Amino acid sequence: MMRKLPALDGLRAVAILCVTGSHVISQKIPGGFGVTLFFFISGFIITRGLLVDCHLRSFYIRRVFRLMPALLVFVAFIAAVQPVVFGDMAAALLYYANFHTFTMSFDHTWSLAVEEHFYFLFPLLVLMLPVSRLQAVLFLVVAAAPIWRLVLIDLGQVERIHRATDTRFDSIAYGCLLSIMFTRPAWRSTLDALSSKKAMLIGATVLVACFAVRNEGFRESLRYSLQGLALIPIFCGLFWSESALKWLRFALENRAMVYIGGISYSLYLYNEIGFIFVDNKYVGFLVISVPCALLSYYCIESPARRFGATVARKTGHSTASSELK
Repeated sequence: MMRKLPALDGLRAVAILCVTGSHVISQKIPGGFGVTLFFFISGFIITRGLLVDCHLRSFYIRRVFRLMPALLVFVAFIAAVQPVVFGDMAAALLYYANFHTFTMSFDHTWSLAVEEHFYFLFPLLVLMLPVSRLQAVLFLVVAAAPIWRLVLIDLGQVERIHRATDTRFDSIAYGCLLSIMFTRPAWRSTLDALSSKKAMLIGATVLVACFAVRNEGFRESLRYSLQGLALIPIFCGLFWSESALKWLRFALENRAMVYIGGISYSLYLYNEIGFIFVDNKYVGFLVISVPCALLSYYCIESPARRFGATVARKTGHSTASSELK
């Protein structure tokens, strides 16, 4: 089993705080970056586990029990408090939400759909391709994605870019690519350079610049690529050479941040549920959304995840990373 990295949960906390802050406090808070960070983390973690144990049956068992039970209960809860639209429920549960227009409160499940499409395709590539070719495919994905987004903008299809699988896969691919680089001796000197404090500062500066630029053409074409590139030195500083500034590591590995990151999936599902019942967003979030998320985490998500890990172990493959369970 691969060791747990507390800072990963801290980064999950940053991501969910961006998302919830954007929904509850102000849209000036970069909620979109929170989703991009979730994508990068998913690619990094999933690849890290698959390179150790690419046993598809156990992988998919863990994924199903990790994600589906909490989503099923969430969809049932929404259906109990809103007029039922079966097409909306199907889109959320069958993971095509990013290509569907909702009337019920499932719109945010679009990002789960993007990740599930990745979970379906990427392990097959890991199984079929040697690591060198897999790395080449990922380089092709991250290079082609901004070009494809620019083509869509030129065709007047800018509205689909934010949520479509083909336009957002690269945010996950950057994390996959970095995880592979960690395993390849040829990349060691590059990773050493990328993990320097100077490189991390450049990455942070690029992120801030991306937040500052408000032009829609930039935001829907190059922003995702630049954010993926900017996250690479930050992850290198945290997980390759551990050269990150002490205050950053302390902040990410703080018990509160690790806890928030641990419940981030349930919190993502329920973060807007309070708005259905209460006009005041702060009250709705604190009084309804957070308690619902905690109930989901302790009563549904965690037991299901443990059960899935047990079932996966019975397949005879138990070397999965603890972050995948």
